[in-house]
Amino acid sequence: MGQGPLTLTLSPQGEGTRGRRRFTPRLLSSLLPLAASLLLSGAAFSAEIKIGYLGLKDDPRYHPDLVYTRIEIAPGGNPVDGATMGVEEMKVVSDAVDQQVGLDHQEATDAASLVAKLDQMVKAGEQFVILDLPAELVDQVAGQTREWPVTLLNATAPEDYLRQRCYPNLLHTAASDRMLSDAMVQLLRTRNWTKVLMLVGSEPRDKAMAAAFRASAERQRFNIVDEREFTLATDPANREKNNSLLITGNADYDVVFVADHQGEFSRYLPYDTQLPRLVVGSTGLVASEWQWSWDRDGSTQVTSRFEKLTDGRRMTGQDWSSWIAAKAVVTAYAKARSGDYQKTADYIRGNRLKIDGAKGVQLNFRPWDGQMRFPIVLATHNAVIAEAPLEGFLHQTNVLDTLGTDEPEHKCQ
Repeated sequence: MGQGPLTLTLSPQGEGTRGRRRFTPRLLSSLLPLAASLLLSGAAFSAEIKIGYLGLKDDPRYHPDLVYTRIEIAPGGNPVDGATMGVEEMKVVSDAVDQQVGLDHQEATDAASLVAKLDQMVKAGEQFVILDLPAELVDQVAGQTREWPVTLLNATAPEDYLRQRCYPNLLHTAASDRMLSDAMVQLLRTRNWTKVLMLVGSEPRDKAMAAAFRASAERQRFNIVDEREFTLATDPANREKNNSLLITGNADYDVVFVADHQGEFSRYLPYDTQLPRLVVGSTGLVASEWQWSWDRDGSTQVTSRFEKLTDGRRMTGQDWSSWIAAKAVVTAYAKARSGDYQKTADYIRGNRLKIDGAKGVQLNFRPWDGQMRFPIVLATHNAVIAEAPLEGFLHQTNVLDTLGTDEPEHKCQ
């Protein structure tokens, strides 16, 4: 069952009615200049606005992933919480232009029912819909609605091929696989760890992660000394593919990159390689949109607000990308100051859009593939080691475009 529209308001004391959360001075100081500029410029559009949020019913991506010993190898948690927080935080901005913004969370079970649900949302006046769907469903929904008067924001699917589709109605706030791998390769290059042993699983998602890393490594002229496929099969015939010491033997390398979407093989890999080497990729050092331990650029305030909203759940990369998607839509409505869909859609795609993502830089979308530009964190399970782009990696127009497929490389497929 989908949820109805969620409208968030403030009490006179400045507390959210949901959970009575207080807006912090840091949050207000970051939003009040935008609100003040909107008040001074005059509001030309007053409306009640609904932002759509379309997810997959009973999405397995958000079930806690437990192995046979009840060890959690992937936490649960639905990133709709991030979008909810984004709408709530931006209320001071929408109030400045006399707009009431709500979040309409709906779910469906397959591509046909998702398109039908989206049709209902568009007919109800929802012009921007955040998609929280696996890549194949994002592809089908965006493809079937490409001529509709709606902008879709992919918040949770990292697959690079979605950025190559060139759907006119699709933007991306989830980091692409290529952005994540470029960030990782930049760090390895700064350490001069350029000889890489790649271990890749048999799942399609593993192959996609490996392909992105391979392209990033080629850009920086790394030496991939070997690429080996691992398996979870435990029979003796597969011991050279399921044994960490054997699969990492007979090679000289600086670092091991592992592409293991499920995480069951990779969790045993650190400290169990043939050579005493760093492990990166799906375990060890991991690239992501966000990591809860990051403590710069107001990020601790974002993390603490999210934990209050969710009763202690730590913010993940998918939570952040849903949060920033909601903030982008509210900002576009407030700044465009128009009831015309196309004017607001043009604003969210244009260079005038500037979003604060608690990353130290203003964020917007790339015109060639609809990908939001933003820094990537490189972190262990409890510490951020670096944030990319790293110093020394330059670009002719925007250093953030050193992460991901650059315009000269981009081809529509």
